[in-house]
Amino acid sequence: MIHQLRLILRPIVFINLILSCFMGFCGIYALIYSEHNEAVSFFQTMAVIIILSAFFAFFSKSREKKSITIRSGFVLVVFIWVFTCIVGALPYYVSGAMSNIYDAIFESASGFTTVGASILSDIEGLPKSILLWRAISHWMGGGGIIVLSVAILPLLGIGGTHLMHVETTGVTKEKLTPRITQTAKYIWILYLSLNIIGIVLLSYGGMNLLDAFTHASSAIATGGFSNKNNSVAYFSSAYIDWVLTVFMYIGSLNFLVLIKTVRGNFKSIINDSEIKFFTLIIVLISALVSIFLYIQPNGFTGMDGKTYTSLLDAVRFGTFQVVSVISTTGYATADYNLWHPAAQILIFVLFFIGGSSGSTSGGIKVIRHIIMIKQAVINIKSLIHPKGVFTMRLNGNPVSNKVVITVVGFIVVYMVTLFVGAFIVALSGVVTPTEALGAMLGCLGTVGPGFGALGPASNYGFLPDFVKLTLSISMIIGRLELFTVFILFSPWFWKK
Repeated sequence: MIHQLRLILRPIVFINLILSCFMGFCGIYALIYSEHNEAVSFFQTMAVIIILSAFFAFFSKSREKKSITIRSGFVLVVFIWVFTCIVGALPYYVSGAMSNIYDAIFESASGFTTVGASILSDIEGLPKSILLWRAISHWMGGGGIIVLSVAILPLLGIGGTHLMHVETTGVTKEKLTPRITQTAKYIWILYLSLNIIGIVLLSYGGMNLLDAFTHASSAIATGGFSNKNNSVAYFSSAYIDWVLTVFMYIGSLNFLVLIKTVRGNFKSIINDSEIKFFTLIIVLISALVSIFLYIQPNGFTGMDGKTYTSLLDAVRFGTFQVVSVISTTGYATADYNLWHPAAQILIFVLFFIGGSSGSTSGGIKVIRHIIMIKQAVINIKSLIHPKGVFTMRLNGNPVSNKVVITVVGFIVVYMVTLFVGAFIVALSGVVTPTEALGAMLGCLGTVGPGFGALGPASNYGFLPDFVKLTLSISMIIGRLELFTVFILFSPWFWKK
């Protein structure tokens, strides 16, 4: 037990050092812009983390080289996310940018889990260094803190197979290379490359470097943080909207499939059932939403205050919002609460779908919906042909009943968690039932904005502290796909 605890502490030390490095960078950035209070806050927080890391490093000393057990892997994953979200809140709180610790934790959890929800009403009023830290939290969360730890675990003398199994989303555990650390490195190379390309394209569209980094990293991480009060609508640019739409879409695809495609295996993305179905959903719902926007009397209003009436604008705004929600990014260029009721229903449905497995997206994931649909078809066939034997296939491979049961179990637990969380939010008495449900959908599914008073044109700042804490916890639960967290509360997990 003590040895496993030492193994758990080693990657935590490394991640703490990474966090401290970025905090130091933000501190230097603050000095450049004469934000002396923020600079002191970053350096103070960095010092605390380094001291804590030194203590952990001393305690975790061991000459033995053993792998983390699967039980310890679960503990490590959950602890890293919780610890990172708490540590990430310190710069907000210590600097005074957020005087309420619950606000700071909410903003930090939203950043690292790539939810994108915010308690801020005046984002542009924050110091530049704090805005940079918000963007970095998204960037780190999108790449996956656990994937990063897997890439460096061999340096610490630890085998990390169990970590990737715990962190990898979806129902399939696909490997790109025999060595899991090599796979993690490929993921990060692709992730960094996409970020660089996104920054260049957005800079070409007129964004400064901070704006371009914030929005590129947020789109690829499918997060949703913007450093503008009106989100992407601030730029009022069709070019920027389409660039972000493309990168939100890419960020919500399976990264292992993307890597295979980049390496020349184009059939991997063409033949992938999940990506094809995901793309089909986007095309169909984007077309429907665009039609509903176009037929609205007197057009529709964007968050930039302008009124739009043309079909091209309807397609631009409709497609952007559909991709933003289904990818669980949560960006907005218009308030969908003001759209045609039918369009609002379609947007609401997207909250339950999510992106592809193995992507930066949250939510239930498309792969699980495909399996449920296929199972429903098999059930219908079985009623027609009682003696028939039907095998479910995905990408040409048979899907076992165990996988189907796992998917059903996940969706049941997801829905129970959703409604229990919505009930807790509703206990506050400051939101309607629909808004409470939307808040949990936005946080558990990592979309960000919800509906009504918690929609894309609003924020979560007015909620009571216990609700903010509840939603912060739901962000971590949703990011870690429920079971990773819930298994720690099972009495069987702790039995030998």
